[in-house]
Amino acid sequence: MTITNSQARTAIDGRGWTLRPARPTDSRALASLFAAVRHEGRWLVTPASAVSEPSEAFFIGEMIRDAGSLALVAEADGEVVGNVLVSVDRSVVSDHVGTLSICVADGWRDVGIGSALVAAAREWSRDRGLAKVALGVFPDNERAIAVYEHAGFVREGLRRRQYRIPGGAYRDELLMAWFPAEGAEG
Repeated sequence: MTITNSQARTAIDGRGWTLRPARPTDSRALASLFAAVRHEGRWLVTPASAVSEPSEAFFIGEMIRDAGSLALVAEADGEVVGNVLVSVDRSVVSDHVGTLSICVADGWRDVGIGSALVAAAREWSRDRGLAKVALGVFPDNERAIAVYEHAGFVREGLRRRQYRIPGGAYRDELLMAWFPAEGAEG
């Protein structure tokens, strides 16, 4: 059952939150969420100086409007505290693959929101008939990797020195994927 309306949830620490489909009016709040997480300088590849919130909000709004993609938000007390996006390639040779991205606000991590977002993405991807859901994550993001592996994602490879961060250092990218047709977890 793909999420089509708001669902009240409770975090592991007892705080209430809601999982719901994203709306185009969420684009500014999502751009602010990405900016805050990007400012942490650890979880997102794009440096804070490389993107403006207004242009990112426009891009996010377009993704939300795309009926071929999944866009959900986690909301608490009227504030967007997380989101999941699954975009599907439009090429006839790769339209069976979804690309997963998740962002969770500081203060809302380790309370089950990431796991709930991954579960919703898996459900949507299975309902849509995708053969693969792929993602990239930094190898030192152990929390996210544990969530993905618990949800049945497998490690596909490591792209060494894939990204150069401000200051000139390089970061690797771990590639992971989930294959809906493979087993109970898969």
